Amino acid sequence: MKTRLLDLISTPIPVLNGCGLDVAVGLSSEDPIGGRRASEAFAAYLTIYAPDGRRVDRVRLGEIPAARRRMFDVTAITRERVAGDDHLVVAHRIPRRLLEGHAPEDDVELSREDAEFAMYRSLVQYSYPGGGNGSVIYETPPGFNLPRPGRPPASTLTFTSKVVASDTVTTTVALMNYSLDPAYAVTARYRYAFFAPDGTEVACAETAIPPFTVRALDVRDAVPAAVLGRYRDGADGLTWLTYVGYCRDTAIIPLIVTRAPSLRAVAVEHTHPAQAYTLPARPEEKHRVKSEAVATWAARWETDDARA
Repeated sequence: MKTRLLDLISTPIPVLNGCGLDVAVGLSSEDPIGGRRASEAFAAYLTIYAPDGRRVDRVRLGEIPAARRRMFDVTAITRERVAGDDHLVVAHRIPRRLLEGHAPEDDVELSREDAEFAMYRSLVQYSYPGGGNGSVIYETPPGFNLPRPGRPPASTLTFTSKVVASDTVTTTVALMNYSLDPAYAVTARYRYAFFAPDGTEVACAETAIPPFTVRALDVRDAVPAAVLGRYRDGADGLTWLTYVGYCRDTAIIPLIVTRAPSLRAVAVEHTHPAQAYTLPARPEEKHRVKSEAVATWAARWETDDARA
């Protein structure tokens, strides 16, 4: 099978300059599925996109020897090229032996074994300069947002109860519109809402996310201050909310970043689609159930729009 070498193992990462955070990525040469393949040396690369989604550079990070892990300072590299705004980067790993005679961008005929690198996740770490850090691991799913001739487009349904706001703490939902297809040109129409602990919808909006860009949604900007105050816990001063978002155009990757700037503290979550806990095992049934769930949320909000 022909595979672009850059796509064997890749992880899109939101650079959140607007939050005042530094970002680093940790990459390993070891197979996380024990016994599947021996560790080998990898070459690491970073593709850098501008805030508007244009690719501005691709840099070689260095080599990861067999049975080793390395941490790369993404902020130090990207701020020379993109300063101040939020934007997307993608970390790539390619086995050194597969690069012989090829460029990283090449499509190469590979055996099924050589093309199988599922679960090679990256550690993405955010931190305040001189402060604490928070991290999360994930990777690009196989075939992510590639063309689907004769099939409906990919979709997104995300929800999490890990959204919080107070005078000193806030949560940012970072949304990435990314594809393994370099010619990808889909602008995502993403609808989202926040719900209070009693189930009341307290804010709802839609945003457009151009291809290869990041959209950062701060709960303190999205939800009126009076509403946050109404549901604030008197004991700790925190307002806990649930977040739901969907997109019918394409798949979106979310990160949930909670910050306490005065404490120089940060925590990061990558939302596990909650519906996956109850989805059937068969892939075709999973797709049907997810599609029905997305349609249900869409019908609810589209009905509200029509009434308004």
